[in-house]
Amino acid sequence: MDRWLFLHVMKTAGTSFRRMLEETLGSAVYPTDPEVKAQPSGWYFGADELFARLADGRLDLDGRRLLCGHYAARLAEALPGRLPGRWRTVTFLRDPVARTLSMISHRDKYRPGIPGLRRFRPVRITRALDDPAFVESQVRDYQAKVFAMDPTGDVNGPFRVDAAGFRRAKAALEAAEVVGLTERLEPSIRLFEAVSGIGVAETVPHANRSRGYSATEEELARIRALVPWDIELYALAREKLEAQLRAAFGDRFAAPPDPRPVADARPGA
Repeated sequence: MDRWLFLHVMKTAGTSFRRMLEETLGSAVYPTDPEVKAQPSGWYFGADELFARLADGRLDLDGRRLLCGHYAARLAEALPGRLPGRWRTVTFLRDPVARTLSMISHRDKYRPGIPGLRRFRPVRITRALDDPAFVESQVRDYQAKVFAMDPTGDVNGPFRVDAAGFRRAKAALEAAEVVGLTERLEPSIRLFEAVSGIGVAETVPHANRSRGYSATEEELARIRALVPWDIELYALAREKLEAQLRAAFGDRFAAPPDPRPVADARPGA
């Protein structure tokens, strides 16, 4: 039986996709929403904790068809032997500037303050970009990092992508069966259905919605300078997706003409 690893890259519509899968497959998805909320952290286990729980029997995934989490792309290499079956990978990437702005908005939403007033505060992009810990863990080439790291690497920890790391990221991108794009969500989901044979719920919930924000040209330039490898990886992912869509569906999901360059993106929420 084919089994799927869903790499949930933060702020790429991953929670929405996981909930769509759960609506169709129920408990064949791990973790389900109730399981996520019941875990000690209130979120996914890290790779080391996942493997420790599998080894000592605290976690049994034999009946699960999809494993979801904030994992490195190469985690699939470490799954055979721990979990039977043929493991395949699906994930989504997002325009790197848009993902960063959404991540900043998400961070701002949960920063300490008066709970009743928090939602009225403006998103402070410069303040976030001036926070080295946040930048190194959640911004700098975050998507390339997911693909460049060792199988059990911590995707929410610091990691600098260099030329060698980008070669690893490119190879992992090429090996992944389905790499969708948040900006092309519907055709990406239809491609996953065609490749996997798994039906996905038609309604797309908008989970973890970010608040609106407005970035200055200086702030956008700062973000672009932090995500050069992400920009290259996103361009490769877009080429891969469009080629797969053409092969699977012909002109049904033809790309819009003259797509904006990633570096010139002006994302919304």
